[in-house]
Amino acid sequence: MPARTASTLLPQIARLMVVGAICLSLGLQWALLQGIAWTGMFISFVREGAVIEAVQKTFDGQHGCPLCAKVKEGRDSSQNQPQQQSGESAKKIDAVIVEIPCLTAPPARKFSFAIHRENLVRRNELPETPPPRRLQA
Repeated sequence: MPARTASTLLPQIARLMVVGAICLSLGLQWALLQGIAWTGMFISFVREGAVIEAVQKTFDGQHGCPLCAKVKEGRDSSQNQPQQQSGESAKKIDAVIVEIPCLTAPPARKFSFAIHRENLVRRNELPETPPPRRLQA
């Protein structure tokens, strides 16, 4: 297996950074942590009883773990954060569209398809047959 050079790794690292930033901006870290919490809860409840009971206890909302509480706090605080910024401290940015007159010049010469059509028609015809070769004895 050939060793990867830095020039091939940089685009992959940059792509991972962009995907990570998008995931963080969408709040997917809370979904990931909640999934980890549910998995841990399910494993601990399966050790105590049946699988059906473990699934019910995991998702009923009454048997939460400390990680579930932290995820709920974090999710609530991240949802409240944009509302706090929408007060007086937030600055409104207005986009201004300015019309700039653009002078365009007409084409320098007229373009005709007649010349190109003749070339295409000639290309569609079969090639001329070569003259017969002499037999050498």
